[in-house]
Amino acid sequence: MKKKTRTTEKDKRNKKQKKTGAKTISSKKNRNVSPNNLSRGFLKTLKRYDLSILIIVLLLTFFGIAMVFSAGYYSTINISDPDPFLYLKRQLFFALSGLVILVIVANFDYHRYSKISNLLIVVSISLLVLVLLFGININGSTRWLGIGALRITPSEFSKLFVIIFTSVFLAKAPDNIRSTRGLGILSAVMMAHFVLVIMQPNLSTAIVLVVIIIAIMIVAGMNLLYLSIPTLLAVAGYFYILTFQKPYHWYVRLTSFTDPFADSQGDGYQVTQGLIALGNGGVKGMGFGKSLTKNLYLPEPQNDFILAIIGEELGYIGFLILMAVYILLLFRLFMIALRAKDSLGFYLATGVAVMLGIQVIINVAVVTASMPATGITLPFISYGGTSIWIFMASIGVALNVSKKRKGIPGGRANL
Repeated sequence: MKKKTRTTEKDKRNKKQKKTGAKTISSKKNRNVSPNNLSRGFLKTLKRYDLSILIIVLLLTFFGIAMVFSAGYYSTINISDPDPFLYLKRQLFFALSGLVILVIVANFDYHRYSKISNLLIVVSISLLVLVLLFGININGSTRWLGIGALRITPSEFSKLFVIIFTSVFLAKAPDNIRSTRGLGILSAVMMAHFVLVIMQPNLSTAIVLVVIIIAIMIVAGMNLLYLSIPTLLAVAGYFYILTFQKPYHWYVRLTSFTDPFADSQGDGYQVTQGLIALGNGGVKGMGFGKSLTKNLYLPEPQNDFILAIIGEELGYIGFLILMAVYILLLFRLFMIALRAKDSLGFYLATGVAVMLGIQVIINVAVVTASMPATGITLPFISYGGTSIWIFMASIGVALNVSKKRKGIPGGRANL
């Protein structure tokens, strides 16, 4: 009887221990999935990226939404079903979907691009050919593919695709930058894109594509003497057009910016209105939403010439602050490139920085009549879905390069 009693008491103690143990385990589990732990885990994940870039991009994007709403408010009067909030709603959708793209790309290991880079460049060239065959023509330019209101701009995809292809091509085999075969392939890719885009015609994007490829080649160690040939060809072509005025379209495009007021109602109209807007703004600006030039004077002010509306409403002070934000973003991108763990990351981040920088420079130069007028968006600010998506994806690539990876030593090792 005594034995049974002892056993029973022992069993009771075991049962109590099991119960208390189960409670302890369940409480631990509850602590692991608590909101505080989840938020800490989320912040820990974010710390693996360059958060300063993400913050700057968010500021630019939401500033762009506000300016698109202001600039495009009156432009909707010309459409069949006027809606003053049309561009606001669309730009908000583009921005939010672009942020989703940014997050997805930022979590996609950039080393995987080595498997799809050749496919991407084939897709890029194919889309540009399709534009020439089946593209949508608007105001004399054929740059879009799509049906009805659903449109994409293939040349925007080409910017990111050439960054990936060129970076992978040079990271996989560093000797490509010194071999005739390697330089020949990159030159062929560059010329194919330049010719196909210039035929749309789209001079600014063609310039951006060429600059991106050449910049990555330079940081990869290309002999700068090789640049003398394309430079001479470009100068010769420019003077040929100026001398013989053929074709007339390019002659007008390349010369009208020198004195846009000489033909203020013709080829110089858009540039003239942009300069008037900047002049109206002065130092302090007329105030947000108070632009006069956007009231059907400047054609589609929410697009490539949105900088003129920014200058008119926010003045030179607003203009300079915006440029300072861009410079800060470029600085952070170049820092990511310099701190990249390998050559592929170095080339990718450099390409993204160059793409952003050259596009801002060209947009400012066009709006201020410092170079021939040609359509190119102001990154994150101008209206347009494809442009925002591609820039968001590009920032995602840079953020992935900035990601802190365990077990990867410093230094730029070859891919």
